[in-house]
Amino acid sequence: MKKKESRKHKLDNIHNDSPLLLTHYSSEAAQLIKSFTNNILLVLIILFVITGLTILDLAMDLGFSNILSDETIDAIIIGISIFLILFTILIVRPVLRSQNICEKWSNLFDKNAIRTGIILSINNKSKEEVLVALSETIEQISIPLQDYLSKSDHSEFYDVRRDGITFDILIDKFTIKPLDANSLKNTIQDYGSIIIKITEGIIDKDVTQSFIQSLQKYMKTQGNKVGVAMIIGESITQESYDLISKTKDKIINENLILIEKPTTDPDLMNLDNVFT
Repeated sequence: MKKKESRKHKLDNIHNDSPLLLTHYSSEAAQLIKSFTNNILLVLIILFVITGLTILDLAMDLGFSNILSDETIDAIIIGISIFLILFTILIVRPVLRSQNICEKWSNLFDKNAIRTGIILSINNKSKEEVLVALSETIEQISIPLQDYLSKSDHSEFYDVRRDGITFDILIDKFTIKPLDANSLKNTIQDYGSIIIKITEGIIDKDVTQSFIQSLQKYMKTQGNKVGVAMIIGESITQESYDLISKTKDKIINENLILIEKPTTDPDLMNLDNVFT
């Protein structure tokens, strides 16, 4: 019991975006799968025993053997079958848990892939750069969004105000113009809205909490699900990661990404210009 509590406490100290969490999930999944495969042999042995008893029962009915009475064989088969059912339930539980862990693992890989793509695609955290980066990074929407952006000036996605809240970037079915963009609108409805907050300062607990409240209000009043939400800033505090990991809102917990993109040091830029 203490070991499980210790592991849980250790996991709570790892923020959602840490590479250590990937290691933890992979280790957990491997242990659960190993536990299941180790029990497969026992299940097979039990099935062979049941099959053997069934064959023996059939042989007795045909008059080839009379080792045990029918009642005895039937009682043995029923007892073993009940044991097998209970045993199967016990070994299936870890498999279901493993599925949950693998889903979290997959979600974490997706978030890290999006984060890395955004970081590599933007330089100065401008809305224009971020929007283009989204079209290049999120595979599920990339083609329809790139096609739409080629026909639009993109202004409909910037500084969108909803219910007293202004979002730096908002892509949903209401902001998409009728530019032969049914493909994008359908894709966004399936994938979910994309909401971005850009700050020139630190992403701290207050900034994160305010954005979470904005997302919750948006989902409640607009009736739209959120496919991905981001806060892009200079740096990120540990309290921000903790706030997301502890939120009970599954959509926010799984789809909110914090991105650290420091502004390039002007002195380094000038030094680079000297050598180019």
